[in-house]
Amino acid sequence: MNDFVNSRFALLFTCFFWAWVIFPSTAGAESSSSPPQFTGETIESSDVFPDPEVHWRAHAQAEDLFKTWNFDQEPIGGLPTGFSAGSNQKESTGKWSIEADPQAPSTPHVMTQTHSCPQEDCFQVLLSDTGNLKLPDIVVSIHEVSSGEGGEAGIVLAAQDHQNFYAVTVNLNTNELSTYRVQDGKSILLGKGSAQPKPGAWHVLRVQVVNSGHVDFPRLELYLDGWEVPMPEVYAIQGAGRIGVITKSEMIAKFDGLRVIEMAANRTLSKPAAY
Repeated sequence: MNDFVNSRFALLFTCFFWAWVIFPSTAGAESSSSPPQFTGETIESSDVFPDPEVHWRAHAQAEDLFKTWNFDQEPIGGLPTGFSAGSNQKESTGKWSIEADPQAPSTPHVMTQTHSCPQEDCFQVLLSDTGNLKLPDIVVSIHEVSSGEGGEAGIVLAAQDHQNFYAVTVNLNTNELSTYRVQDGKSILLGKGSAQPKPGAWHVLRVQVVNSGHVDFPRLELYLDGWEVPMPEVYAIQGAGRIGVITKSEMIAKFDGLRVIEMAANRTLSKPAAY
């Protein structure tokens, strides 16, 4: 009998608790007779997360999910610790090195890729030694040094190696973001979207892999300089992998402030309760 009463009490307490969480008190809040208006305008990422640093740090406290590389402690002239260079073209690995840049967002050092690849489908890839991330939120600052007509630079994700990965790149000549899938060195364009880069030499690219619908294959949300870039053609991302940065074709570029957090919405950060 006591077990029955205790279980009923626990059930009632749980219901009241979740009702309080989901429907908090609205006392003192302003009321409005008109329903909210929805528009087709793009969303600025700062509207979603007013301070991304606080948002990322809050989610990273439970586990070491947050990583950042500003390259400032690395010696000039070599690769940063924990990174490896490669390409989907076997005869090329690019030329990645740490360089000084007093104008960088995070002074004094940046990561630079200075090898121009003439092939249109040539990708120079720099991968970090992170483990396999399934739902990464990645940010990097990019400075185009020179690009030719088809040069692009951006972020690598879900990488198995330098010839199997996904990439999101920006072409600052056409103001477009592109999403690619590279398998066994062969690239497939998955989608394109128009961007609104802000004036200035440095631009901030953000790629989120989100699984808010609890679907089997997460989708991408893309931002350039804080503004969301709609890309309805983008396919779902399949599988986890490492992250990094990338240049395409004739692009010579600098990178700074690479940051990643794995969004842990679909896995627990603590052991399940014992019943």
